Amino acid sequence: MKRIFPILFLILTVTGCMDGLKVAPTIQELGATRDIAFLEEGRKIYVTSCTKCHNALRISRYSQQEWDGILPDMIQKTKLTRVQAKQVEAYINAVLLSPSAVAR
Repeated sequence: MKRIFPILFLILTVTGCMDGLKVAPTIQELGATRDIAFLEEGRKIYVTSCTKCHNALRISRYSQQEWDGILPDMIQKTKLTRVQAKQVEAYINAVLLSPSAVAR
């Protein structure tokens, strides 16, 4: 019985991480070759700041036009700096423009 809990914890942790990757794919998954550090910061902000008030949703769930309406309000509510806002916007745009976004 004592062995079940560590195994169950491991399974839940791994599946939780996989869901996180679907919601916010890594920069390597996007195939980005430029501005990697900038995009990584955008992903980090999306995963941490955007989940303080609600669950992070799969970025490709919304169109570019929908994100253009969503982001200004969210950026203002989270009080991101201009640089942080640009990082999140760049990351979201990279996800939406990636070939894998079409498959989602």
